[in-house]
Amino acid sequence: MESARIARCSYGAVTVVIALFEHSKYADICNQMCLRFKELKIGSFELTYSLPEHPNCLLQSDMDVHLMLMCLSMLKSSFVDISVKDLLSSNNEDGNHAMSNHAAPNHTPYSHAVSNRAAPDHAASNHATSDHAAVDHGASNHATPGAPNHAMSADAMSNHTTSNDATSNHLASSDAISNHTASNDVISNHAASNDAISNRAACGDAISYHAASSSCKLDSSAFDENEHLGTSRFHEGETYLSQGWKEYINNVGQKFEGGVAEFRNKLCKYAFATGFRFAFVKNEKERVIAECFKKISDGCNWRIHASVCRLNGFFYIKSLNKVHTCTGAICEEKSKMMSSRIISSVLVDRIQEEPFIKPVDIVKDFKQNYGLDISYHTAWYAKNLAKSEVHGDASSSYSRLVWYTDALMSSNRGSHCVLECDPKTSRFRRLFICYGACIEGFRWCRPLLFIDVTGLESKHKGQLIGATGKNGNQGSFPFAFAIVDSENEENWSWFFENLAKVLTPQGRTITFISDHNKGLTEAVSNMFPTSHHAFCLQHLKQNLLSKYPSTYGKFFRDHIVDLFLKCANAPTKAAFEVNMRNLKHEGGAPVMTFLEDLPKESWSYAYFKGNRYGEMCSNASESFNSWIFELRALPICQMVDGIRSKLMKMMAEWSREAEQWCSVLCPVMERTLNEGLMVGRNWNVSRCSASVYDVHAEICVKVDLANRLCSCHEWQIKGFPCVHALVAVQKDSGCIHEYTDDHFKSSYFRCSYAFSISPIPDIKNVMHEGSEDVIMPPLTKKRRGRPRKKMPKSVGEV
Repeated sequence: MESARIARCSYGAVTVVIALFEHSKYADICNQMCLRFKELKIGSFELTYSLPEHPNCLLQSDMDVHLMLMCLSMLKSSFVDISVKDLLSSNNEDGNHAMSNHAAPNHTPYSHAVSNRAAPDHAASNHATSDHAAVDHGASNHATPGAPNHAMSADAMSNHTTSNDATSNHLASSDAISNHTASNDVISNHAASNDAISNRAACGDAISYHAASSSCKLDSSAFDENEHLGTSRFHEGETYLSQGWKEYINNVGQKFEGGVAEFRNKLCKYAFATGFRFAFVKNEKERVIAECFKKISDGCNWRIHASVCRLNGFFYIKSLNKVHTCTGAICEEKSKMMSSRIISSVLVDRIQEEPFIKPVDIVKDFKQNYGLDISYHTAWYAKNLAKSEVHGDASSSYSRLVWYTDALMSSNRGSHCVLECDPKTSRFRRLFICYGACIEGFRWCRPLLFIDVTGLESKHKGQLIGATGKNGNQGSFPFAFAIVDSENEENWSWFFENLAKVLTPQGRTITFISDHNKGLTEAVSNMFPTSHHAFCLQHLKQNLLSKYPSTYGKFFRDHIVDLFLKCANAPTKAAFEVNMRNLKHEGGAPVMTFLEDLPKESWSYAYFKGNRYGEMCSNASESFNSWIFELRALPICQMVDGIRSKLMKMMAEWSREAEQWCSVLCPVMERTLNEGLMVGRNWNVSRCSASVYDVHAEICVKVDLANRLCSCHEWQIKGFPCVHALVAVQKDSGCIHEYTDDHFKSSYFRCSYAFSISPIPDIKNVMHEGSEDVIMPPLTKKRRGRPRKKMPKSVGEV
């Protein structure tokens, strides 16, 4: 790998780090600055770098970059500090030093030079013709640093700049001062009457030069004849990022390490930046010859010839005629040179930062930053090409799964990974992954899993099934996931079959919470006969609403839903039956139809036999789907590794954070406990027996500490002491933490995140290589119309 040096680039109070290589160009560095510091534009800043005893070395060309790298090599340094300064501020600083009036009292005539640094529209240019030398007649020559000497005749004067506070310079002798206003003898580059400065000299007369003290702005109120034009006057044009492309083609012998692809790319960008078109005479992998598009019409001699070096594979320019003899070149806003493939090369870095950027935003970005008009379709194709460049091809990504699953199993011991393909067609069918760290960590979480499925947005679609638990701090704990070609009963059975292989050895009775799905329900009962399956109350509520059209009115529909929720949350069977009679009586036939195939053991608390820990909805699954939302559009191998990377970071971050906890319970549960104690501070408590208490709140509640029961049923529902139980424990002078489930304690939380997920070695190299085992992508039927960007909602969900 090519060795790189690190440049720490500072602009204002912000510092960024970029890499410098042996082939780095000055234009590349400037482009990097503009990309990292959004407020910078090409040509609006200057660069300096620091060496020992030389803190302000100028960086202005490719030669400066080359010399800087040579110095770093000799100093054996891998780092260099580069300072970015605005040209406006640096020019003002230089002007403040240079504009002091240095006059020699014993020499005549005095030399007077007007500093030509002023605001545009009313300023004399500070760059005069450099063909004439200023003659010193005894007075010092004080010019602006870095600016060329302004030419004057031998009888004129040496350059003396006016001070910031001076408003007039007086002549001390009777010698005439020549008035230089033409071509090579003019100080000002502005010949128009409104911007020209006339040096009017007469023997014994004084010449007054009016300059603003800080900005050197000339007072033009006396001679600006075009002031009435207002904002319609011409201003200096915008500096675009594409200006740096003019340096892409320089000289014979220039090399392109990326081969013919890099050469073609930079040639097209160079043609756009310089405002011309070319045509390929030869366009081969080993040789490229191009001529100006106006070769036939205007006889233009521009021509370039480049070929490959077989020894290293680099492309070199063999011959180059950069002179155009055709009609004047104009940089157009639309150019046929800028195809979608060229645009994609510019988008690569942007796609890595914003993978979901819209084509319309790409169009706006190129118009604003590059001065280039591209169509929506060009931006759309360029985005897809850039995504393929960053993430690889979606179809070939399936073949890399064979290597990836083997690497995953070898680097993460104890993991369960299954990859299945169709034996006849070699097409992908499904993939199941459960990391060893998640298997071991789930032992310390509540025996509760949320099951949900979400659609993939990659080229070949598919479905992702997720099994998510909950940690003691009420956060999500991703346990396992699978990618299947479609959602059907066979794939549901296969998923739970693999889930049983990792959960059965733990010997715990698991409670599953999911949507009401027939294939899923049968798979749970077949693979986990002793487990309990609860339906998500939120999805049932939306399904019930779908039975009543909007014509019934919002009030009636909401009332029916409220009656249904009362049935679901009824703490006893008697209360359930009362609420159920009311629901059927008022809901009518739609409710009867809704309840026909809905067993009450799966949705009502009174009849549910397992422990839901107060979890009535599958919020954890929705959280997991949102967590991986940005990965769903990636090719399958990159998506799977993206999930691994997020899991790896999450496990490490929670493990590090939990080590700092000092409370017995997890922070969220500790806060819930303290809030409950504050609520019941004014309640009266009476002891009935050794462990039974009456708590006199709004109503009288019975608490049995020995059996962990409360007549309000909240303790039994949530598995965490209710407010009444907390008050009773305080009355009993017992330790509150002894009555809380161990799964809510910090010690269990630390154990659940004590295991780490290891990275996959050489993953970046394999992503762009082929594989001996070819796996074909699944067959997918393209939907009609515009591609869907949002996950379709469940039946009846609004």
